[in-house]
Amino acid sequence: MEREYIRRKNNGPIRRPSRHNRPPWLLWGMIALVVLALVLFLIIRAVGGRNGSQEGEDASSALATPIPEQLQQDTQQPPAEPTPTPEAALPQQSAPDSAPTDMGSFMVANGSGYAYYEFSTETTNSYISAVTSLASNLEGSAQVYSLVAPTAMDILLPESYLSEYQVDSADQRKAIDSYIIPSINAINPNVKTVPLYTALRQHCNENIYFGTDSTWTQLGGYYAYGEFCRAKGIQALGLEQFEKKTYEGFMGGFASSAGEDSFYSDTVEAYLPGGNTSLSFTSADGEVSEGWQVISDGDGYSSSLLYLIFAAGDQPYKVLTNADITDGSSCLVVQDSFGNFFIPFLTQHYQNVYVVDYRSYSGSIPELAREKGASDVIVLSNVIATSSSSAVEGLRSLL
Repeated sequence: MEREYIRRKNNGPIRRPSRHNRPPWLLWGMIALVVLALVLFLIIRAVGGRNGSQEGEDASSALATPIPEQLQQDTQQPPAEPTPTPEAALPQQSAPDSAPTDMGSFMVANGSGYAYYEFSTETTNSYISAVTSLASNLEGSAQVYSLVAPTAMDILLPESYLSEYQVDSADQRKAIDSYIIPSINAINPNVKTVPLYTALRQHCNENIYFGTDSTWTQLGGYYAYGEFCRAKGIQALGLEQFEKKTYEGFMGGFASSAGEDSFYSDTVEAYLPGGNTSLSFTSADGEVSEGWQVISDGDGYSSSLLYLIFAAGDQPYKVLTNADITDGSSCLVVQDSFGNFFIPFLTQHYQNVYVVDYRSYSGSIPELAREKGASDVIVLSNVIATSSSSAVEGLRSLL
């Protein structure tokens, strides 16, 4: 069975030509608008789900979505879509040997969980607008990087398996590489978008996602770190340069929700940052904790809490410091849970790594970036969060 895609509302980023009084310019503007509308229509049709469950949507209702001001003023054509790596050139994914079991927001197959992704045009556009607005606010003071992380569903499972069982989850590769990244680039070319899909897909047979939880592992975060370094123009450290520790028996959020009997336990692999590094954080109740390790020793943690060894887990605000670096360099990471496995690697390049979780932080991101002298601001979200209204509103409230 060929994979179908959910038809999406046609309210994606649209750029309008400037108005001029002279007829020739008006004529050319109308022609450009028609061409651009066709291009956007093709992009929108390309991104969506697998079973056509949204085919009844009224595309005309999408016109009510506010058009970002930057797009109204921009008269250039959007950049060409990135050329995807041919599927034949990527490692073969392993298909589960049984049908998946639907658990509501995720499914279970062969003892591992996979979160569903439902694309929302309006919410994704709002996320895109938030990232580009942040970059405009910080123009001249900090470089903004955008990283959108795919989840295990599309990276680990073969297309044939998803189609065979009519898995109702939108196509992450098309959403990220053919919609989110080109739209951010079109609205604000100053944002450095860091593509992660292919980099992770190339390592689909490695331990890059937890089977009992919705996040990637620290190895998955490492491959994202490598792509960030490539975009920034610096050399990423090799895995062999980190001390590795392994902990068995992790049972994450999927297992807590569906019952541990449905899952195989995960192996947690931790890559300890080198140097004289430390961590402080402010919890949701305002309590400040100092003198923590960036990655804690997991021997004393229960199986369900092993994820907390990575940068103290989810906290509204934290600071990672490398006392061996004395150049005053700093960055600010705006993240969800995926960031906890990514930020330890940044301590090898910055004296201070400031981190806010946009789901629980209550300050201003631009003000914090300026106050701390952050030269780089890294926005890291998983793709599901970019279509979550609560997550996106949390991010927008901090701008």
